[in-house]
Amino acid sequence: SPLLLLLLLLILILLPSYPALDPDPNSSDFQVENGRLVGKVSLFVDDINHAELCPQCPRYVAVYSDERPEVTAANYCSKLPSSVKGQDGLGCKEVVAQSVANRQLSLFVEMGLLLDEHLRAEGVDMKSVEGKSFTYLDKIRLMQRLVHHQGVETVCEVGFNAGHSALLWLSSGARKVLSFELGQYAYSTKALSFLNEHYPGRIQVTLGDSLETVPSFHAMWPDERCNLLFVDGGHLYKHAMGDLRSLRPMRNESFHLLLVDDTDQGEVATAWREYIAAGSAVEAEVVWSDYSESLQWFNKGGPEESLE
Repeated sequence: SPLLLLLLLLILILLPSYPALDPDPNSSDFQVENGRLVGKVSLFVDDINHAELCPQCPRYVAVYSDERPEVTAANYCSKLPSSVKGQDGLGCKEVVAQSVANRQLSLFVEMGLLLDEHLRAEGVDMKSVEGKSFTYLDKIRLMQRLVHHQGVETVCEVGFNAGHSALLWLSSGARKVLSFELGQYAYSTKALSFLNEHYPGRIQVTLGDSLETVPSFHAMWPDERCNLLFVDGGHLYKHAMGDLRSLRPMRNESFHLLLVDDTDQGEVATAWREYIAAGSAVEAEVVWSDYSESLQWFNKGGPEESLE
């Protein structure tokens, strides 16, 4: 029977307008605890946590990179009296969840910068590095939202490159990442050393042509199954279609999501449309983005709604 997959096209758009929350001016709160990114959000927001209405209410909420924002918000809002649970027609849970998602984005960006520092220390010219998922802001939001899904434990991706997407999966709670990378750049192995340091035993990178390595891997370890499959490899038709077909047998049939990058581009677009036409996938969502907006965000140190 046709396989129902969730497609999310990963290209960048302008950040949504989320409510602005004030940061703690006296604290640099970014921490890494066993690979888990930890920060906090200040909640001095009128009608949610008003000091006069609720002097006993907690002033900050801890933010964890591997926890769904809805869970964090529900835990926080359950402690508030009903008189302080709304803002401009939005409920407490909605506002806090949006703010937590914002902080999770910036936590990952901070960790991505640490990965870049590691690569520079290893002699890598960062201008030569391709990809760098952490510079694509809405892509980060989307990927974090999906990996937070309670059914996601193992992520399989084609396209490790400098490790930024793998870092996102791991820091956001994936228990295992199986990555397939051509390996033409020496910086890939240097990025892997950084990930192994912070996430020991949770990532495996297989080097070589994915048209060969993915089927070989599946033949050797047929019980390895993926809840989230990410195709971001070669952009020729044979690579795009080959990666889609090769990863399909590795899917977890009980629950899985499929993400395909750059499906608006040339031969990748052709392969994707043919894959859909064959009944192998159903396109459920498409996300478009503008790289220039993301670049602006980094150049000015973040959007106004950033919780830095």
